[in-house]
Amino acid sequence: MRKGNSVYLILLLLTSVIIGTILGRAFSEYLPVLNYGESIGFGPATLDLSIFTITFGFNASLTVAGIIGIIIAIIVYKKL
Repeated sequence: MRKGNSVYLILLLLTSVIIGTILGRAFSEYLPVLNYGESIGFGPATLDLSIFTITFGFNASLTVAGIIGIIIAIIVYKKL
C-alpha cells in the first residue's frame, strides 16, 4: 500500500471502528467501560418535490472501543 493514499486510510478507519465496536459489545460483561459512548447526528428530514421524495438522515455512535480501534488504525497506517 502507498502511504499517501487516503482511500486506504478511510477503509482502515471504518473497519477498525466496526471491529472495535463489535469487540466492545462482546467484552462488555468484563469491561463495561468499552461500551460507553455518545451518539451524534440528526433525524430524518424529508424533501417532497411532488415528483419524488428524498429523505436525509445521519446517526453515528462512537464508543470507547471504537476510539481504541481508530488509534490502532492510525498507528498501523503510519507503519505501512
